[in-house]
Amino acid sequence: MTVELREASPGDAPAIKRLLDAHALASFGELELSEDEIRSWFEMPNLWIRLAERNGELVGYLDIGSDDSGHLDVDARTLDPEVARLLVRTAEERGAEVAAGVLHGYAQGEEPVLRQAYADAGWTPIRYSFQMRIELDGDLPEPAWPDGLVPRNAEPGEEERVYEAHMDSFADHWGFRRRSFERWQTYETQTHRYDPSLWWLVEDGDELAAISLNSWHSSGDRQFGWIHVLGVRPRWRKRGLGTALLRQSFRDFRDRGATRVGLGVDGENTTGAVRLYENVGMRQVRRNDTYEKTL
Repeated sequence: MTVELREASPGDAPAIKRLLDAHALASFGELELSEDEIRSWFEMPNLWIRLAERNGELVGYLDIGSDDSGHLDVDARTLDPEVARLLVRTAEERGAEVAAGVLHGYAQGEEPVLRQAYADAGWTPIRYSFQMRIELDGDLPEPAWPDGLVPRNAEPGEEERVYEAHMDSFADHWGFRRRSFERWQTYETQTHRYDPSLWWLVEDGDELAAISLNSWHSSGDRQFGWIHVLGVRPRWRKRGLGTALLRQSFRDFRDRGATRVGLGVDGENTTGAVRLYENVGMRQVRRNDTYEKTL
Protein backbone atom coordinates (compact mmCIF):
# COMPACT_ATOMS: atom_id res chain seq x y z
CA MET A 1 0.00 0.00 0.00
CA THR A 2 1.12 3.54 -0.75
CA VAL A 3 2.58 5.64 2.03
CA GLU A 4 1.37 9.23 2.00
CA LEU A 5 2.75 12.30 3.77
CA ARG A 6 0.61 15.02 5.25
CA GLU A 7 0.98 18.07 7.45
CA ALA A 8 0.52 17.49 11.18
CA SER A 9 -1.64 19.44 13.63
CA PRO A 10 -1.90 19.55 17.46
CA GLY A 11 -4.93 17.25 17.23
CA ASP A 12 -2.57 14.51 16.01
CA ALA A 13 -0.65 14.55 19.33
CA PRO A 14 -2.28 11.36 20.78
CA ALA A 15 -1.55 9.36 17.61
CA ILE A 16 1.99 10.79 17.40
CA LYS A 17 2.58 9.75 21.00
CA ARG A 18 1.49 6.17 20.28
CA LEU A 19 3.89 5.98 17.34
CA LEU A 20 6.78 7.56 19.25
CA ASP A 21 6.12 5.32 22.27
CA ALA A 22 6.43 2.22 20.09
CA HIS A 23 9.61 3.59 18.52
CA ALA A 24 11.11 4.43 21.93
CA LEU A 25 10.38 0.98 23.34
CA ALA A 26 12.04 -0.65 20.33
CA SER A 27 15.04 1.71 20.40
CA PHE A 28 15.85 2.00 24.11
CA GLY A 29 13.19 0.20 26.11
CA GLU A 30 11.36 3.08 27.84
CA LEU A 31 8.98 5.95 27.15
CA GLU A 32 10.33 9.49 26.95
CA LEU A 33 7.60 11.90 25.80
CA SER A 34 4.36 13.13 27.33
CA GLU A 35 1.48 14.30 25.18
CA ASP A 36 2.01 17.82 26.55
CA GLU A 37 5.59 17.69 25.31
CA ILE A 38 4.48 16.68 21.83
CA ARG A 39 1.81 19.40 21.73
CA SER A 40 4.46 21.97 22.64
CA TRP A 41 6.34 21.19 19.43
CA PHE A 42 3.58 22.84 17.42
CA GLU A 43 4.34 26.15 19.17
CA MET A 44 8.01 26.14 18.22
CA PRO A 45 9.15 28.54 15.50
CA ASN A 46 10.52 27.16 12.24
CA LEU A 47 9.62 23.53 13.01
CA TRP A 48 8.25 21.74 9.96
CA ILE A 49 6.27 18.60 10.87
CA ARG A 50 4.96 15.85 8.57
CA LEU A 51 3.28 12.50 9.22
CA ALA A 52 3.46 9.34 7.10
CA GLU A 53 0.31 7.25 6.79
CA ARG A 54 -0.44 3.93 5.17
CA ASN A 55 -4.11 3.11 4.66
CA GLY A 56 -5.03 5.69 7.29
CA GLU A 57 -2.59 4.33 9.89
CA LEU A 58 0.21 6.54 11.21
CA VAL A 59 3.51 4.82 10.37
CA GLY A 60 6.09 7.61 10.47
CA TYR A 61 6.88 10.99 11.99
CA LEU A 62 9.25 13.69 10.71
CA ASP A 63 10.13 17.11 11.98
CA ILE A 64 12.78 19.48 10.67
CA GLY A 65 14.04 22.46 12.62
CA SER A 66 15.81 25.37 10.95
CA ASP A 67 17.85 28.35 12.05
CA ASP A 68 19.72 31.17 10.36
CA SER A 69 22.93 29.19 9.79
CA GLY A 70 21.84 27.01 6.88
CA HIS A 71 21.67 23.86 9.03
CA LEU A 72 18.57 21.70 9.39
CA ASP A 73 18.01 19.30 12.30
CA VAL A 74 16.05 16.22 11.27
CA ASP A 75 14.06 14.06 13.70
CA ALA A 76 12.57 10.99 12.01
CA ARG A 77 10.76 8.14 13.79
CA THR A 78 9.42 4.93 12.32
CA LEU A 79 9.83 1.18 12.66
CA ASP A 80 9.29 0.52 8.93
CA PRO A 81 12.37 0.45 6.64
CA GLU A 82 10.39 1.66 3.62
CA VAL A 83 8.98 4.58 5.60
CA ALA A 84 12.44 5.38 6.97
CA ARG A 85 13.76 5.78 3.43
CA LEU A 86 10.79 8.02 2.57
CA LEU A 87 11.38 10.23 5.61
CA VAL A 88 15.08 10.62 4.84
CA ARG A 89 14.32 11.44 1.21
CA THR A 90 11.68 13.96 2.30
CA ALA A 91 14.20 15.62 4.61
CA GLU A 92 16.61 16.03 1.71
CA GLU A 93 13.87 17.45 -0.50
CA ARG A 94 12.92 19.91 2.22
CA GLY A 95 16.57 20.88 2.60
CA ALA A 96 16.85 21.60 -1.11
CA GLU A 97 13.58 23.55 -1.04
CA VAL A 98 14.82 25.94 1.66
CA ALA A 99 18.41 26.05 0.30
CA ALA A 100 19.93 24.43 3.39
CA GLY A 101 23.61 23.58 3.30
CA VAL A 102 23.80 20.77 5.84
CA LEU A 103 21.33 18.28 7.34
CA HIS A 104 21.82 16.55 10.68
CA GLY A 105 19.79 13.47 11.59
CA TYR A 106 19.78 11.34 14.72
CA ALA A 107 19.51 7.68 15.71
CA GLN A 108 18.90 6.86 19.37
CA GLY A 109 20.02 3.77 21.25
CA GLU A 110 19.40 0.59 19.28
CA GLU A 111 17.17 2.33 16.75
CA PRO A 112 16.34 -0.43 14.24
CA VAL A 113 15.89 1.20 10.79
CA LEU A 114 17.13 4.77 10.51
CA ARG A 115 20.86 4.07 10.52
CA GLN A 116 20.50 1.96 7.41
CA ALA A 117 18.23 4.53 5.74
CA TYR A 118 20.77 7.28 6.42
CA ALA A 119 23.65 5.13 5.14
CA ASP A 120 21.77 4.17 1.97
CA ALA A 121 21.14 7.86 1.25
CA GLY A 122 24.78 8.82 1.73
CA TRP A 123 24.56 10.39 5.18
CA THR A 124 27.71 10.01 7.27
CA PRO A 125 27.95 9.35 11.03
CA ILE A 126 29.96 12.27 12.39
CA ARG A 127 29.31 12.50 16.14
CA TYR A 128 27.84 10.66 19.07
CA SER A 129 26.33 11.67 22.39
CA PHE A 130 25.29 9.93 25.57
CA GLN A 131 22.33 10.08 27.85
CA MET A 132 23.69 9.78 31.39
CA ARG A 133 21.88 9.22 34.70
CA ILE A 134 22.30 8.87 38.41
CA GLU A 135 19.98 7.02 40.77
CA LEU A 136 19.28 9.09 43.88
CA ASP A 137 19.27 6.11 46.22
CA GLY A 138 22.78 6.42 47.68
CA ASP A 139 24.92 9.00 49.37
CA LEU A 140 24.69 12.43 47.75
CA PRO A 141 27.64 14.55 48.87
CA GLU A 142 27.04 18.19 49.69
CA PRO A 143 28.34 20.61 47.06
CA ALA A 144 31.62 22.34 47.83
CA TRP A 145 31.45 25.90 46.51
CA PRO A 146 34.76 27.48 45.46
CA ASP A 147 35.87 30.98 46.39
CA GLY A 148 32.82 31.62 48.55
CA LEU A 149 30.43 31.46 45.59
CA VAL A 150 26.93 30.18 46.32
CA PRO A 151 23.95 29.24 44.13
CA ARG A 152 20.52 30.77 44.01
CA ASN A 153 17.37 30.27 41.99
CA ALA A 154 16.53 32.38 38.95
CA GLU A 155 14.45 35.50 39.42
CA PRO A 156 11.96 37.15 37.04
CA GLY A 157 13.51 39.75 34.76
CA GLU A 158 17.00 38.28 34.49
CA GLU A 159 16.35 36.03 31.52
CA GLU A 160 18.71 37.98 29.27
CA ARG A 161 21.59 37.55 31.75
CA VAL A 162 20.95 33.79 31.82
CA TYR A 163 20.81 33.74 28.03
CA GLU A 164 24.21 35.44 27.74
CA ALA A 165 25.73 33.02 30.25
CA HIS A 166 24.27 30.08 28.30
CA MET A 167 25.61 31.31 24.97
CA ASP A 168 29.03 32.13 26.44
CA SER A 169 29.35 28.76 28.17
CA PHE A 170 28.75 26.82 24.94
CA ALA A 171 30.44 29.07 22.37
CA ASP A 172 33.43 26.72 22.09
CA HIS A 173 31.39 23.51 21.88
CA TRP A 174 31.03 21.45 18.70
CA GLY A 175 28.09 22.46 16.55
CA PHE A 176 27.30 25.58 18.57
CA ARG A 177 25.06 28.03 16.75
CA ARG A 178 24.16 31.17 18.64
CA ARG A 179 20.41 31.70 18.87
CA SER A 180 18.69 35.03 19.11
CA PHE A 181 17.39 35.92 22.57
CA GLU A 182 13.82 35.69 21.26
CA ARG A 183 14.31 32.14 20.00
CA TRP A 184 16.11 31.15 23.20
CA GLN A 185 13.08 32.33 25.19
CA THR A 186 10.81 30.15 23.08
CA TYR A 187 12.77 27.03 23.96
CA GLU A 188 13.79 27.87 27.53
CA THR A 189 11.18 30.05 29.23
CA GLN A 190 8.05 29.90 27.06
CA THR A 191 7.54 26.16 27.46
CA HIS A 192 5.39 24.04 29.75
CA ARG A 193 8.52 22.59 31.37
CA TYR A 194 9.92 25.95 32.50
CA ASP A 195 10.17 26.23 36.28
CA PRO A 196 12.63 28.91 37.52
CA SER A 197 12.62 27.33 40.99
CA LEU A 198 14.57 24.45 39.41
CA TRP A 199 17.18 26.75 37.84
CA TRP A 200 20.43 27.34 39.75
CA LEU A 201 22.64 30.35 39.06
CA VAL A 202 26.07 31.15 40.51
CA GLU A 203 27.12 34.80 40.63
CA ASP A 204 30.57 36.29 41.07
CA GLY A 205 30.02 39.94 41.86
CA ASP A 206 27.64 41.24 39.22
CA GLU A 207 28.42 38.50 36.69
CA LEU A 208 26.87 35.08 36.22
CA ALA A 209 29.66 32.54 36.39
CA ALA A 210 27.72 29.31 35.93
CA ILE A 211 24.19 28.02 35.37
CA SER A 212 22.20 24.81 35.70
CA LEU A 213 18.86 25.06 33.90
CA ASN A 214 16.85 22.13 35.19
CA SER A 215 13.36 20.77 34.55
CA TRP A 216 11.36 17.61 34.90
CA HIS A 217 11.93 14.97 32.21
CA SER A 218 10.05 15.26 28.92
CA SER A 219 8.05 12.13 29.85
CA GLY A 220 6.31 14.15 32.55
CA ASP A 221 7.59 11.77 35.23
CA ARG A 222 7.93 13.84 38.43
CA GLN A 223 10.41 11.33 39.79
CA PHE A 224 12.79 11.95 36.88
CA GLY A 225 14.78 15.19 37.06
CA TRP A 226 16.53 16.57 34.00
CA ILE A 227 19.58 18.83 33.78
CA HIS A 228 18.84 20.57 30.51
CA VAL A 229 21.79 22.98 30.49
CA LEU A 230 24.89 22.88 32.68
CA GLY A 231 27.23 25.70 31.73
CA VAL A 232 30.33 27.28 33.24
CA ARG A 233 31.69 30.37 31.52
CA PRO A 234 35.32 30.02 30.39
CA ARG A 235 36.74 32.43 32.97
CA TRP A 236 35.38 30.34 35.85
CA ARG A 237 36.28 26.85 34.64
CA LYS A 238 38.56 24.43 36.51
CA ARG A 239 37.29 25.62 39.91
CA GLY A 240 34.76 22.90 40.66
CA LEU A 241 31.64 24.88 39.81
CA GLY A 242 30.28 22.20 37.46
CA THR A 243 30.65 19.51 40.13
CA ALA A 244 29.07 21.74 42.77
CA LEU A 245 26.09 22.58 40.55
CA LEU A 246 25.51 18.92 39.73
CA ARG A 247 25.49 17.98 43.41
CA GLN A 248 23.22 20.93 44.19
CA SER A 249 20.80 19.76 41.49
CA PHE A 250 20.85 16.12 42.63
CA ARG A 251 20.03 17.05 46.23
CA ASP A 252 17.35 19.52 45.15
CA PHE A 253 15.65 16.97 42.93
CA ARG A 254 15.77 14.34 45.67
CA ASP A 255 14.17 16.79 48.09
CA ARG A 256 11.35 17.20 45.55
CA GLY A 257 10.73 13.47 45.33
CA ALA A 258 12.88 12.48 42.36
CA THR A 259 14.49 9.05 42.26
CA ARG A 260 16.86 9.71 39.35
CA VAL A 261 18.37 12.54 37.31
CA GLY A 262 19.53 12.52 33.71
CA LEU A 263 21.18 14.69 31.09
CA GLY A 264 22.53 14.55 27.55
CA VAL A 265 26.17 15.16 26.68
CA ASP A 266 28.31 15.29 23.55
CA GLY A 267 30.42 12.14 23.68
CA GLU A 268 33.42 13.99 22.23
CA ASN A 269 33.11 17.10 24.38
CA THR A 270 36.52 18.75 24.73
CA THR A 271 35.88 20.30 28.17
CA GLY A 272 35.82 16.89 29.89
CA ALA A 273 32.08 16.84 30.53
CA VAL A 274 31.69 13.04 30.29
CA ARG A 275 34.45 12.54 32.84
CA LEU A 276 32.91 15.20 35.10
CA TYR A 277 29.56 13.42 35.09
CA GLU A 278 31.14 10.04 35.74
CA ASN A 279 33.07 11.50 38.68
CA VAL A 280 29.82 12.52 40.39
CA GLY A 281 28.31 9.07 39.96
CA MET A 282 26.46 9.30 36.64
CA ARG A 283 26.57 6.46 34.15
CA GLN A 284 25.95 6.12 30.44
CA VAL A 285 22.57 4.56 29.65
CA ARG A 286 22.23 5.31 25.95
CA ARG A 287 24.34 6.31 22.98
CA ASN A 288 22.84 8.46 20.22
CA ASP A 289 24.49 8.99 16.84
CA THR A 290 24.44 12.09 14.62
CA TYR A 291 24.44 11.71 10.83
CA GLU A 292 25.26 14.46 8.36
CA LYS A 293 24.37 15.12 4.75
CA THR A 294 25.80 18.06 2.82
CA LEU A 295 23.53 19.25 0.05
